[in-house]
Amino acid sequence: MHLCRTTLAAVAVALLCRAATHADEVKTLAGKSFTGTVTSVSSTEVEIKTDKGVEKIALAQVLALNVRPLRDITNQKFTEVKLLDESVLRASKVAYPGKDVQLTLLSGETVQVPLSAIVTIARDPHSAELKEGWDKIFKRKVRRDRVVIFRNGELQALEGTAGDVLPKEGKIQFKDIDQVGNVDFPLANLHGIIFYRTDVLQEQPICRVVDTFGNDVTAMKVAFDGKEYTLTTTFGSKLAFKADAISNLDFNMGKLTYLSDMEPAKVVERSGAGLVTKYRKDTNLDGEPIILEKAHPKGLSMHAHTELEYNLAGRYKEFKALAGVDIRCGAESQARLRVYCDGKLELDKTVSAKSTLPIGISVRDVQALKVVVSSGNFLDLHDHLTLADARVSQ
Repeated sequence: MHLCRTTLAAVAVALLCRAATHADEVKTLAGKSFTGTVTSVSSTEVEIKTDKGVEKIALAQVLALNVRPLRDITNQKFTEVKLLDESVLRASKVAYPGKDVQLTLLSGETVQVPLSAIVTIARDPHSAELKEGWDKIFKRKVRRDRVVIFRNGELQALEGTAGDVLPKEGKIQFKDIDQVGNVDFPLANLHGIIFYRTDVLQEQPICRVVDTFGNDVTAMKVAFDGKEYTLTTTFGSKLAFKADAISNLDFNMGKLTYLSDMEPAKVVERSGAGLVTKYRKDTNLDGEPIILEKAHPKGLSMHAHTELEYNLAGRYKEFKALAGVDIRCGAESQARLRVYCDGKLELDKTVSAKSTLPIGISVRDVQALKVVVSSGNFLDLHDHLTLADARVSQ
């Protein structure tokens, strides 16, 4: 009995130790992954210590750095603040000292954000009581500022033009849509403010940094000394996070991501003849290099009938590819290509070996990109299609 208890205790300790440990993962644009402990991040490279030694990876080649999962904050109340640079900050406290807004993040850090850099301030947008109301307000695109109040048991957005914050009075000036005059709204009584902004960033950020509370900060610079991550934001402030407070760093800002380097969220492959041919990455269907007029190192080759759906999560702006038929797999082949963005048909073309088809489709705010290759042949025999250099970009 003593041996059993000892063994169980040892197993429990081992499991606890295993749960407490984690491994950092660096993913590159080339599709490689390095697992170990990140020891430094600079303006030029990421250094990670693996079981095979120390790897130094050029920052320009880094796609993402994954450290640890997000916390469960389902039951926490917070104010969500979205910025022009697409940062999303979750604050336990919001103060309005003047032309800046002071946020105390759920993670404990305090940051000053210029009011002019803020797009939305929303109190408890994910709560069960308010989520539906906030979703309706966000969905409605309005070219005016809005203040959001809670009236008659629901959220209501009043349109107009936001003015100055009056810090001593704790109010914000607001001219309503009828331009009757300014109304000073007590900030403490507002459930949110939505600003109509037309400004664009003048410089390209290098990454998005997400902490374990879901604070998503767009950074112009990032450095890590083994103990602390230091970020320079697009609005000039600096933020410091302890190493164990970071969930991931996404360096895919303005870079290309090839579909062949992504795993589709859904795959459908079938054949009327019962001979299913699996899709291939970076080769034609015979396993040879992709050639459509010239050689292409990246791409997808699909036999009819194939459906590939990718989760873009609204992070990309454009989908590009060159569609064609590899004559080495059948000179008489042709296939129908359809591309859907969140279920909406954006492209419907028949592609043959006679010519190639350049593709360029906006995927801004698109969650799901679906590519469908089908055949006019009832048995789906011989027909196939290749998407050379198929990629999405930010």
